[in-house]
Parts: sequence; C-alpha cells; structure tokens
Amino acid sequence: MRHVPVFRWVLSLGLVLIGCSLGLFLATPDLPELRQIDLTVLDEKPDGACTVRWTDPFEHREREAPYLCEAERDAILKAPYFDTDSGFGWDTGFVVAEGSDKGELYSLEEDGDADARIWLSDRLLVAGVFLTIVGVVGGNIRALTRTSGANPEVVRRARRLSEAAGLVAQDHLRAVEAVRMAWAPLHRELLDADPADPRRVGAGRGAVEERVAVARRIAGEVGEAVAVRLDAERPEPRTTALIVALRVLVEAGPRARNAAEEGGELAARLEPLLFDAAPAAGRRSLLGAGRSQRRRALAAVASLRPLLDKAEREGRVQQFAQVSVDLLRGPGSDPTGLSAWVDFESRSAEYYGRLAEVTGRSLSAGD
Repeated sequence: MRHVPVFRWVLSLGLVLIGCSLGLFLATPDLPELRQIDLTVLDEKPDGACTVRWTDPFEHREREAPYLCEAERDAILKAPYFDTDSGFGWDTGFVVAEGSDKGELYSLEEDGDADARIWLSDRLLVAGVFLTIVGVVGGNIRALTRTSGANPEVVRRARRLSEAAGLVAQDHLRAVEAVRMAWAPLHRELLDADPADPRRVGAGRGAVEERVAVARRIAGEVGEAVAVRLDAERPEPRTTALIVALRVLVEAGPRARNAAEEGGELAARLEPLLFDAAPAAGRRSLLGAGRSQRRRALAAVASLRPLLDKAEREGRVQQFAQVSVDLLRGPGSDPTGLSAWVDFESRSAEYYGRLAEVTGRSLSAGD
C-alpha cells in the first residue's frame, strides 16, 4: 500500500491559493489619485442621495453635482442643523487629482467591487501562506520520520561488495571451465582408446589394456581415478592447452578457490538484501515506496551494516579484486605454452592438484 502524499497536496493547494490571490489582485483596477475636499450639501434625501457644491482645488471654481452622501452621519452635519441660515448641510468627499477627470467628484461607492476583490485577494493570500507553511513543515517532518534509519551510502557500499564478490566467483568459474574444456578431449580419448593402438605414448600393451578396462568400468562415476601422463618432454597440442589452462589456477593459488567460494556465498546472501534495500538507495525513492516496501528496505539496510563492517575489516573487496586480476591474466600471456611447461616441471604436483579439484579425478606423472 503506497502512502498518500497529504502534505504534498496541502502544499500544492497553498501555492494555488497564493497564485489566485496574486491573479485577483493584478486584475483589480488601480484607484486614481484623489484629493479630499469639503462638500456643501444643497439638498439631501433620507437615503443619502444629495446634490453638493464644492470648490475645484485645481481650477479654483465652484462646481455642483449629484452625490451619495453618508446617510448615517451625525444629524448635526445635515440641514437644517449644520447651517441654520442657509439650510445647507455638510459632508466630505474626494475629487480626482489626475488625468482627464481631474477635479471631478469621485464616489468611493464606485470602488465597491474593487474593494471586494482586494478583500478576497487578501483572504486567499493568508489561507495560501498558511497552507504552504503547513505543507512544507509537515512534509519535512514526515520525510524525516519516513527516512529515519535509511542510509544510501550503505546500499552503495553493499553493491560494490556484491559486485566484487560475484565477479571473483564468475572469474574463477571461467578459469575452471577452461580447464574442463581442455581436459574433455583427453578424457574421451582415454575411454575410447584401442588397446592394440601402438601410438599410446609411455605405456606398454598390457598397461594400456588394464587402464582401458578400468576406465570403461568406472566411466561417468564421480571420483573416477584415471592415471594420465603429462610429459613435458613430449608435449602435444591437447596437453599443452590443458597445462596452459591449469597454470591460471596454479598462479592464482589456493586462495582463488577460497575467494571464489566466499564470493559466491556472499553474493548470494547480499542479493536478496540488496533487492529489499533498493528503495533506500535514495531518499526520494524511499519516500515514494509503500509502507511494506519501506519496512523491508529499512530492515535490509540494518542487516547489511554488520556484513559490510566485517567485510571492510577483513578487506574483502580488495582481496576479491586482486584474485579477479590474477584469474584474468589468462592463457593469452603464454600462447605457445612454453613457459607453462617450464612452470609445470618445477611444480607438477600443484598442477595435478588443481586438475583433481576441477575434474574430481586424480592424475599422476607415472607411465
């Protein structure tokens, strides 16, 4: 179940209200520049409709016009109480102080719609600012709560470790497969050999018959014991290919097999944890994850930390990388196989040992 981004919607609504307020304010016509003046009320109706006289402050002449007086003003300002001699009343008003209407009487009642717009704009602005603050603060608090315990760096470190571990296992497997491919034709030839074939090197007829009989009896069984002679003095293409392939494992040493096994096990252990921890690789992705995904991601990150700490204390990434480099040197550096045969003569036991590990069969240097 994915979370509902409540505060994101609150923030969005707040920004929309602020935008509406700004738009309404810009659409409201500007008030002209005004000057306040005294008005002599010549006659007045109970509802405030009146006729007034005023002195134009710009042309310095008297003018008369209908006007809407303030009906609720004090009675002493109205006729006949204000001026008992003339019977006129008094009020105050405004004239336009600029433009073509300069000096004309201006009624604030004309701005009733503008005032309503400005009032509404102010209310929208206040509501929008409030919702924006709630959305920002609430969203940040929720984000901190949701991402508490997540650390993208842990996921990145775990990925590097998993890649190094998986790579050393793949590189070792590639070297092992090269040995098996080189061994396969020799194995087939041994099982299919003709006991009377005089081309068998280094063995008499009786020995050949005995070996073939044994080989055919136990062919296909795991742990089959077959004696094969690898003779540096009489190399041929197939045995050379086998020696060259074996040299990669011999040069890498026993640690290559150990590193490959540890790397494979570690990569298999890290893979499901990294899958669950994927949303924790970034705060944005974790925020967008569902509740169950987020729970699994945080639990996976917690499980990754001790694995990483142990691997870093033991220098596993560096060890895996070095073994991969050793295994990737490959047979390409010795295309003729001459140096491989020389190395074989100096430590043939190690070559036989690596081949036994790969094929499950024991070999010897005897006839």
